[in-house]
Amino acid sequence: MNKKILMIGVVLLAICISVGAVSAWEWNFSSESSSNTDGGDMSLENGVLKLQGIEFKIPDGYENNESAQVLGGDAPDIPGAKFSALTFLKGEDKIITEVFYADGGIDEFNSTSEGAIDATMAGIKGTYIPDEIGDGHPTFKFIKDKKLVAVRAPDNATIESIIKA
Repeated sequence: MNKKILMIGVVLLAICISVGAVSAWEWNFSSESSSNTDGGDMSLENGVLKLQGIEFKIPDGYENNESAQVLGGDAPDIPGAKFSALTFLKGEDKIITEVFYADGGIDEFNSTSEGAIDATMAGIKGTYIPDEIGDGHPTFKFIKDKKLVAVRAPDNATIESIIKA
């Protein structure tokens, strides 16, 4: 009798451990998502990127370059701020999405980049920089939800399709 009770207890313990292990596993097969303790937050599903709560539509054919991914890193040019960034590649073409955020939010920014002009893309007012890093590709920066958003892509049409999300 005692052996039966002991055996039942062992079986129940094994079942509990198995159920706990399975429920701790993430069952999301069709997307990538990650976060870190510094507040970095990212999910990518069916070409829709959500980075720090900002949504982007990544064009077909671009692949996430995970080795260039930054989640919740210290922002290099904004004291006290953090940023998250993802890079997508399609052959030689590159898309970079960045979101800068801080306690209390970011309400404005002033671009010191050469050629920066006020512009509207996809109905969003921001700053357009024709060649911010010297590779001939444009960057568009704007404020959304008290965060500074920057998108760099091979051309203006690609930027507009990304920020329309």
